[in-house]
Amino acid sequence: MTRYQLRSRAPKPGEELEESVEVVRDKARQLANMLRSSKYAVVYTGAGLSTAAGIPDFRGPSGVWTLRAKGKQLEEPDFSKVQPTFSHIVLKRLLDAGQIRHVVSQNIDGLHMRSGVPTENLSEIHGNYCLETCPKCKTAYFRPYAVWTGLATTTQPGVSFSDLDEPCETQRYRKHRRGDGVARHVDVISEESVDEVAPPANHQTGRICEKEGCNGNLRDSVILFGEDLPKQALNSAVKHSQKADLGLVLGSSLRVKPACDFPAKILGNGGRVVIVNLQKTPLDSRASLVIHATCDQVMQMLVEELSPRSRPTEITRSVVETSSVNGRLKSEKVQMRLNWKKPGPTDDTKTTDKEELVGGKIIMQPRRVPAG
Repeated sequence: MTRYQLRSRAPKPGEELEESVEVVRDKARQLANMLRSSKYAVVYTGAGLSTAAGIPDFRGPSGVWTLRAKGKQLEEPDFSKVQPTFSHIVLKRLLDAGQIRHVVSQNIDGLHMRSGVPTENLSEIHGNYCLETCPKCKTAYFRPYAVWTGLATTTQPGVSFSDLDEPCETQRYRKHRRGDGVARHVDVISEESVDEVAPPANHQTGRICEKEGCNGNLRDSVILFGEDLPKQALNSAVKHSQKADLGLVLGSSLRVKPACDFPAKILGNGGRVVIVNLQKTPLDSRASLVIHATCDQVMQMLVEELSPRSRPTEITRSVVETSSVNGRLKSEKVQMRLNWKKPGPTDDTKTTDKEELVGGKIIMQPRRVPAG
């Protein structure tokens, strides 16, 4: 992926920008000060947060839409191997410390839940491809594998998406007719979800609810082009955005509704917004701080500013228990750990390793979560 240091020339539309390490570190220090003074910080995450996990974004040089415009097909990631990034784990740590209050995500990759973010602190407004729900009893199952298999369709070349690059403020209402014959009207085109994909019949996954006496047909939770957003997740995102005095945008182009409206709401209420993205966004001119860098780079520097005696190094993941049915993985308990190096008492170059439990045990399935 080609980037360049910000110098004199103006970037081309859609081009990725990368500021110098010194500039990013200074801005990370400013962000740390904003978090310290904030009473209610909310984080908004987009596709750029998960690129470090091997999941493609949409508008980047190797993104879904960029390659599709060139008639190229994007290779589908191996979802069984996709794990939370450094940034996902740090967000969980910030939630635990009370330095952020809520996460609103456009991503469907399920990595926030895999990193241990509680469902009450998370609004996945475009769904979750590992989450299937029962329409009868409302039980939801977070699986250790993808229950939605539509990304292969999304990554096929030749699908038009010229409408989808409109600024957030001018996004048009669209209509799509689902397999159940009900037309859905909604002012959202899901940038970090999927577009122009015909949904499978009623979203059924072919599995049956495991709750005794229910036997409902489970459905995936991914929101497809033109479908209604999950009411509970949307209402929660609105509620927390109204309370927020600081919004942190990580890896989103802020070009689709309603995701771009949430940070704008904070600005309208007199709050501040910080944007971390490799490309420009429509809200850059109104933001208190814009950082052109990868999410992982900024989050590592942020942690160093908030905990100056600790330096995060890497994430380790260990499976402590698994179960399977007919040879297929059914449930999994996982420990996510963030490894640290602390300076020695007299020499900062002498370090000792220390492990700190960050994600805790994550019950991957079955798990009762609020249904949208």
